[in-house]
Amino acid sequence: MKTIYVTSVAAFSGKSLVGLVLGLRLRDAGLRVGYFKAVGNLPTQVGDVTTDEDALFVAQTLGAADEIACLCPLLLTPERAERVFKGEEQADLARIRQAFDCAAGNRDVMLVGGIGGMARGSLVGLNAPAIADLLDAQALLVARYESEVTVEEVLLARSLLGERLAGVIFNFVREADLAVLASDVAPYLEARGIRVFGAVPKDPLLSSVTVRELADRLGAKVLCCENRLDELVGHFVIGAMNVASAVKYFREVGDKAVITGGDRPDIQLAALQTPTRAIILSGNLYPQSAIIKRAQHVGVPLLVAGADTLTLVEEIDRITGQLRVRERVKIDRARAVLDRHVDFDRLLHSLGIEPVPGPNERS
Repeated sequence: MKTIYVTSVAAFSGKSLVGLVLGLRLRDAGLRVGYFKAVGNLPTQVGDVTTDEDALFVAQTLGAADEIACLCPLLLTPERAERVFKGEEQADLARIRQAFDCAAGNRDVMLVGGIGGMARGSLVGLNAPAIADLLDAQALLVARYESEVTVEEVLLARSLLGERLAGVIFNFVREADLAVLASDVAPYLEARGIRVFGAVPKDPLLSSVTVRELADRLGAKVLCCENRLDELVGHFVIGAMNVASAVKYFREVGDKAVITGGDRPDIQLAALQTPTRAIILSGNLYPQSAIIKRAQHVGVPLLVAGADTLTLVEEIDRITGQLRVRERVKIDRARAVLDRHVDFDRLLHSLGIEPVPGPNERS
């Protein structure tokens, strides 16, 4: 059995999605793929079992959630951290290994999900290098490319993981950075023994968020059109301009949410006259009844949030930078994007797994 540990240099690098796509590719080739997460931080309840939300989602999508109690044996919650600080608890490594063996069963390949960055889990002795050693895993590094600082983080990861590091996939790469990655960064790392398996550009669909998640994360009240909350928002527009300018700009962007004050019925009406996924009203100000009726007629949810417009914009920036993919359309899109930009044949060969044909190569 091969064990692949998908880790990252920083949180929200897309490692769960990369691991999921890799697992789906292996599963479609007929391999028995399992999933495990040694340390989690998103508790969710399934019957009488508490596990990690991300681990459960990936395992269920792979069809590998038959042993839910074994998926994630340790949740790093604030309460557990407090007990560790007081010397009242320490990680039982033997129990972690036992849970892994339970989840592995008769699998051909086990995918192990990381948590946060390289240091996360150190509090309980289970940071990235420790997990790779405990589970005798090869590590696939996912790095959200920002600048040369990301390269330094990859070099540090190599020094920590050593020969267990199979290589790196750069993710969320800006269009302007793709060329320098190909011409300079990749050759530099390859010359130092770090394989670069791909550079995945930012994708608008994968960076989109549902109206429902926006409402939940912003603490906003939904005034209408609850049946449209699963629509995806790809762009955000601040409605602070004059109406003529607003209408012109609103027509150019279809998958948008408009952020404006509750006291701007002119902007709200302009948004409702163009393709719009949601209108977010700031300052806890409610719209006029005519606006609500119009929104109901065209099927555009109205969200009323307590924060001011600037605070909402800052919070939305955080939300879109910390997305967790759950929608089927995003998973399908991620498979297509990664198939195009990641050299899976080389990746699997380096892991000692026979290359798996992509969807366009299968008969």
